Amino acid sequence: MVETADVVIIGAGVIGLAAGRAFAQDGREVIVLERNTTIGGETSSRNSGVIHAGIYYPKNSLKAQLCVRGKQLLYTFCNEYDVEYKRCGKLIVATDENELPQLKKHQNQALANGVFDLHWLKRQTVHYLEPEIRCVAGLLSPSTGVVDTTTLLAKLQTDLEAQGGRVVFNTLVTRLSRSKEVCVEVADFKLKPKLTINCAGLTASSLARYIGIEHNQFFAKGQYFEYMYGTTDRPLFQHLIYPVATPETIGIHITVDVYGSVKFGPDVRWIEEIDYDFDESRKHLFVQAIKRYYPNLVEDALRPGYTGIRSKLVSAGQGFVDFRIRGPKETGIPGYIEAIGIDSPGLTSSLAIGEYLVALANDLP
Repeated sequence: MVETADVVIIGAGVIGLAAGRAFAQDGREVIVLERNTTIGGETSSRNSGVIHAGIYYPKNSLKAQLCVRGKQLLYTFCNEYDVEYKRCGKLIVATDENELPQLKKHQNQALANGVFDLHWLKRQTVHYLEPEIRCVAGLLSPSTGVVDTTTLLAKLQTDLEAQGGRVVFNTLVTRLSRSKEVCVEVADFKLKPKLTINCAGLTASSLARYIGIEHNQFFAKGQYFEYMYGTTDRPLFQHLIYPVATPETIGIHITVDVYGSVKFGPDVRWIEEIDYDFDESRKHLFVQAIKRYYPNLVEDALRPGYTGIRSKLVSAGQGFVDFRIRGPKETGIPGYIEAIGIDSPGLTSSLAIGEYLVALANDLP
């Protein structure tokens, strides 16, 4: 059975939901297909929940532009739709003199990206703000925050549906095919939309392959340890704490969520197949990394938390790669738009990505 549709979005993670909401607001009839039983069950709910400022990404990259724009949109959305968040700020700390040039590069990159609120802090000031942190200097990013991702996803779905869109669960897209138009195939029927948006996250690249588009795909697995130490009256840390970033990772960092719980992560491990098993044997690597800036870490207070997987377009050591968001002009396929390789700062950028996808669609002939 073949059915027609206006806009079909594959994937009900934060990108698919934000895109669906944006298209519904634009007056389009939207169906979001989700293979799982819930929204955001994969990448969107297995991350740090950080609202990033836009510090690390090359100037004029999609990551830089959409992160800075998305941060503004996300704070506005949270205020309007009563989503819990905390604009707690982030400290990036250099633990020795050799890291100071890289810390300065972070500051300069932020300025190039239009992030003008960073403050260079001396060691004494960092210690005043965060007495447990050891460093030689730090950068304070006041506009960084954390958000309750569960509520954010739910409110995106609610607003999408209030605009007339639909989210259909337990619907696995088995393949894409095309003659003139792209056909979305599921188990017992086919959809021929006017517009297909591939926001399928971990499976987006494999779906694109069915219609002749090749993307490199790698999986980076990261895990988080919870920290069961301190009191509930006052969080042990007031800010998010990050080490100086490397070309491969922004490092095992401290996140204090909107409810005051502390967690450390993620690490990075490259895997061949998707699995969410927690590997406690990697605890010593966490301890080693954390004690560089938090020497009083209580190792026995670390408890296994959760794992997350990011779909990457490059593998270890291959440098920066941007979001890959492309329409028919780039792919040569009418009625097809894809958002591939949406890793960090995808959560922060989600509402801006929704805007961007609508703009791409409205630019079609």
